[in-house]
Amino acid sequence: MDDEDWRDMWEQFDEHSFDIREEFQKEMVAKYGKGYYYMDGDEDWKRQKALIQKLIEAKLKEKNT
Repeated sequence: MDDEDWRDMWEQFDEHSFDIREEFQKEMVAKYGKGYYYMDGDEDWKRQKALIQKLIEAKLKEKNT
């Protein structure tokens, strides 16, 4: 991947990073009921890593097709 690919990937990450927190809230509400749930740093990082991996895999797949 070149610099432009990485720039694009990080822009996508910024666009979807809010989705991480929203998804977490939906999961917690479904599991425990209404409320606001705090996501600790470890859980946030775990979800960020999963998003980064997904974005990189999609970019590599795009470049290889």
